[in-house]
Amino acid sequence: MYCHIKNVADKEKLQRTGRGIENFVDWTSKWQVSLNINKWKIFSVHHRRYSNMGVAPNYVMNNILLEEVKEIKDLGVFYDSLLVFDKHICEKINKAYMMLSIIKRNFYLYFKEVLYNIVQILS
Repeated sequence: MYCHIKNVADKEKLQRTGRGIENFVDWTSKWQVSLNINKWKIFSVHHRRYSNMGVAPNYVMNNILLEEVKEIKDLGVFYDSLLVFDKHICEKINKAYMMLSIIKRNFYLYFKEVLYNIVQILS
């Protein structure tokens, strides 16, 4: 669920009317769909110059205040509020180095074993 928030009125609109949070909760109650509200998070994407507009994202679902997060992982990609992918890139580089070290170690062990077998054959 998302909405372009420019002011406090837009924030209230997302909470209450139309396709808002309260209507979603009503829909889930009507169709007997259970929600794990502890997994719901508030994630705001904005431009750097709009980072402190003064609109605090305090949204409520079933009388529980939803937690605001500055970054989120979705489908293996780390997103942050400014859409700078530094954390995602660092994560992928670290995984690549980890795989490289595994390949180096296994290649070294394999090469060492091959050399040992050659020495055994030649002896």
